[in-house]
Amino acid sequence: MEYNDEQKAIIEFVGRLAKTYDRAYWCRKAENDEFFQEMWGVIAENGYFGMVVPEEYGGVNLKYADAAVFLEELGKYGIATLHFVGMFMDSILIMHGSEELKKKFLPQLCGGAYFAFAITEPDAGTNTFTMRTHAVKDGDYYIVNGQKLFITGADESKYMILIARTIPYDKTENKRDGISIFVVDSHSEGITMQPQNVEIFNPEKQYTVFFDDVKIPAENLVGEESKGINYLFDGLNLERILIAAYSLGLGEFALNRGVEYARERNIFGKPIGSYQGLQHPLARAFISLNLAGLAVRTAANALDAGMDKKQVGLYANMAKLTASEEAFNACDIAIQAHGGYGMTKEYHVINISNMVRAMRVAPVNNEMILNYIGEHYLNLPRSY
Repeated sequence: MEYNDEQKAIIEFVGRLAKTYDRAYWCRKAENDEFFQEMWGVIAENGYFGMVVPEEYGGVNLKYADAAVFLEELGKYGIATLHFVGMFMDSILIMHGSEELKKKFLPQLCGGAYFAFAITEPDAGTNTFTMRTHAVKDGDYYIVNGQKLFITGADESKYMILIARTIPYDKTENKRDGISIFVVDSHSEGITMQPQNVEIFNPEKQYTVFFDDVKIPAENLVGEESKGINYLFDGLNLERILIAAYSLGLGEFALNRGVEYARERNIFGKPIGSYQGLQHPLARAFISLNLAGLAVRTAANALDAGMDKKQVGLYANMAKLTASEEAFNACDIAIQAHGGYGMTKEYHVINISNMVRAMRVAPVNNEMILNYIGEHYLNLPRSY
């Protein structure tokens, strides 16, 4: 795969980072249930949280394709957390935030302030339109009440990008209307958090977040009130691309573990990798991951080129589905190659498998991607 100079520098940086904060460091943090603050700080100091932020707000103004390379490289070293996917929140603020919001929040984000993303609700997962969290204008503030869940790293976040209804679902003619986006201090009065028991081996927590009469300054509204769904979809295409890139890297990490083991493990006088029953699945996984990589790069380049949103949406969804599916297949083959050892943590395939599996569900499940493509690109009847 060809890389430009910026991407080569990214690859070199992640390689150095992973030598200092290696898989052993990552596992210690996961086992001790600790946030990886030391590593996070080094990434911030080197400007990588401001990759796609314009220079006037403290960023370095790289392309989304460069951010995808960054996440893929992290995944290749088994560094797995959804914290890093929060980069896509840059795009919502950059494209639709007021000048005041950009000046206030983007430099903080570039400096390492973590912004959680609060959209999912107990009764509004895939169907965002039916969310119940609501914000009511009251003078210079919005008063927010509701509940969100599966909020990555809510407790260690400084701010949240909050998606809430400003017009109730049953009061709108067009269900796309009535959704607004806010930047909220994660530790505002009235916000409480409860960790969820999610069985993924990494140093991150998912939280249920409760909003009880939380006051948000009116100037923290992103764009126009009740028009947020349009802004949201601009960010979600990038989110799908970044999830695809991360999945790709994790799949490569798992496959490399399987290949290394197959080269070294000798049972009947020669390496088990010489047996076609194992060699062929590994080779297929290698091919499939490389093809998924082409899909990821096509999607990222289309977004950078400002291509038509519908076309970018197609590429982004194809990349997310393909990369997450092929990463899961590669992980499964790597586990199979290890035999019984594949079930032990020290070989580092079983303990990333849940994370890889989660990529087929989050942030949108692959079945909904197929529904979307069937309806919008094949002109088939709506299936849900």
